[in-house]
Amino acid sequence: MKEKLQRKTPDGPEGTVWFGGPVDRFKITLRVFGDDLDPDRISSQLGCLPTSSERKGVPVPSARGARIPKRGRWFLSIESKNCNEDDDVEDGVRILLASLPSDKDLWDFLTKTYKVDIFCGLFLGAENQGFGISPDLSKLLADRNLEIGFDLYLDPAAKPPGS
Repeated sequence: MKEKLQRKTPDGPEGTVWFGGPVDRFKITLRVFGDDLDPDRISSQLGCLPTSSERKGVPVPSARGARIPKRGRWFLSIESKNCNEDDDVEDGVRILLASLPSDKDLWDFLTKTYKVDIFCGLFLGAENQGFGISPDLSKLLADRNLEIGFDLYLDPAAKPPGS
């Protein structure tokens, strides 16, 4: 059983700066890209609708008018705000993967046919925050032939009161 890092409620004197603890917010996305990607087919294969999708060459409305995607994409995302308060990055990845089939043949097909990965946006409100990836989660990712990537963002709005 993994031990969770918990940030203590700031109760120090004015000017106290808090360091360490878990990532404040995260957004984790399964991303599937391909020139010939049919979002409806991916939805059927994975048994769920995407958070967002696009077809290559089909105009997508944007603030500057329509944009023409150069490749198809299918995204399924989960955010920390939709998880339990004590769920960390690893829990988020597990929750996302648990919503999808675990069939090795399906993942072999998907990862050989398309560019497929897990992308994690991590939002930090203070310095020295972090997380770990367990061997069990590493195996779940490896069994699906999934690369996992991380982008870190400073999010001053996520800082605890008094920091």
